[in-house]
Amino acid sequence: EYPLVLNVFRPTVFYGGRTANMPYLLEIAGKNRQVGWESWIEIHRGTASLYGISDRDMVWVESPLGKIKVRARVDPGTNPEVVSLPFGLGHEVGGRWAKGLGANPNKLVGIATMAVTGASAYSVTRVKVYRA
Repeated sequence: EYPLVLNVFRPTVFYGGRTANMPYLLEIAGKNRQVGWESWIEIHRGTASLYGISDRDMVWVESPLGKIKVRARVDPGTNPEVVSLPFGLGHEVGGRWAKGLGANPNKLVGIATMAVTGASAYSVTRVKVYRA
């Protein structure tokens, strides 16, 4: 039911989400993907095609815990079994620049941790992706 692995990564400009209220950093956060001021997923070209997703489509990323709406960026360098989503957006508070901007990956992962390390279960969360 959830065929893809979610890879949550931390763009340097967000510094773990603590700088999401700085407009300049919001502007440059996704420049390498031609995305600014919003959340995105990176998805392999073949995987996107399999699910009828085109570059820049709005898509739902859903796990057993919830779903978020983000922009798809098709990337041939992404693992076909993985979708990558930046951490640092989707705040519910934080001022006019941070509040309500983008999507929070924690809605997909929740508070699950890996038993051995205690780290967040970002790399073991399974998701499905479909057009919004």
